[in-house]
Amino acid sequence: MYPIFLKLDRVPCLVVGAGQVAARKLGSLLAASALVTVVAPEAVPEIRRLAREGRIAWRERPYRPGELEGFRLVIAASGSGEVNRQVFEEAARLGVPVNTVDDPEHCSFFVPAVVRRGPLTLAISTSGTAPYLSRRLREHLESRLYPGLEEDLAEVREARARINDTAADGAQKKVLVARELEPLVEQILRRLEGR
Repeated sequence: MYPIFLKLDRVPCLVVGAGQVAARKLGSLLAASALVTVVAPEAVPEIRRLAREGRIAWRERPYRPGELEGFRLVIAASGSGEVNRQVFEEAARLGVPVNTVDDPEHCSFFVPAVVRRGPLTLAISTSGTAPYLSRRLREHLESRLYPGLEEDLAEVREARARINDTAADGAQKKVLVARELEPLVEQILRRLEGR
């Protein structure tokens, strides 16, 4: 696996299926500001609401071959193994990244369990083999993050900006990082360890 974080701002993404699992996947796509289209003949109330509010487009019908044209990322969560397989095969032909929910063999990428605190994002994956473990690890790590972490991260961001603005060269930058940034990072690590 090659772990990456994708920028999905205004990127057209397709979700095939509109049940509870699809709704969960949809939430993280919307949080990334993706342009989401859902294809499904029926939808859970949450997806219907998002469509009414104009936050997603809903094609209220079954998936059809050719549906993936123009999309740059696909989630197959139809609840039908046959439909999900068709989506995977079409995505593979088009070179579109696809995640088939609960079917690691038909995925070109996996969606990790995620912990977010402001600009900090921690992603945990077992490559689709043990999603329950990923979730438990996420919960464990989340419980270790302390109130005020976002403010500490803002201080790190500001210190880094000052260093980048004032350092004349790589050697000076190294000195400034040791003097200004390292104490802030050490403070965060101590707080994470509960000391």
